[in-house]
Amino acid sequence: MKSLIRFGDYAGMTASALCLLHCLAMPLLMAAFPMLGLAHEHDAFHDSILAAVSIPVLLSLLPGYLRHRDLAVLVLGALGLASFLAAVFILSPVYGELAEAAGAVLSGVLLLSAHIRNRRFCARCSSAGAGSTAPCA
Repeated sequence: MKSLIRFGDYAGMTASALCLLHCLAMPLLMAAFPMLGLAHEHDAFHDSILAAVSIPVLLSLLPGYLRHRDLAVLVLGALGLASFLAAVFILSPVYGELAEAAGAVLSGVLLLSAHIRNRRFCARCSSAGAGSTAPCA
């Protein structure tokens, strides 16, 4: 279980960082080079990144919460995932690309924070050892 949580956290951090980079760079690229037709790739990327962001939340943050009982990890992860879904499915169609980018950047920061916090708690459990009274399962 520890390796699954670790893998989920690292995958989540990578996906969140990639999402942040995409959300910050893509609007600039689309504005600078409208003739490249990047909007189609932009939408296809969302389908991929949606799974890449959601799956690590389920693989690492939920089990991490159950293991460490740190509510902040669960709340940050849930808010991050909810804001990402809202950015893609609500903000983008209703308010446009800039609103979507702002919502997705917020979600990336929240998810990255949740995964980093979860990793820190997992590292404490690993270093505490089996005889510790730390809240690790």
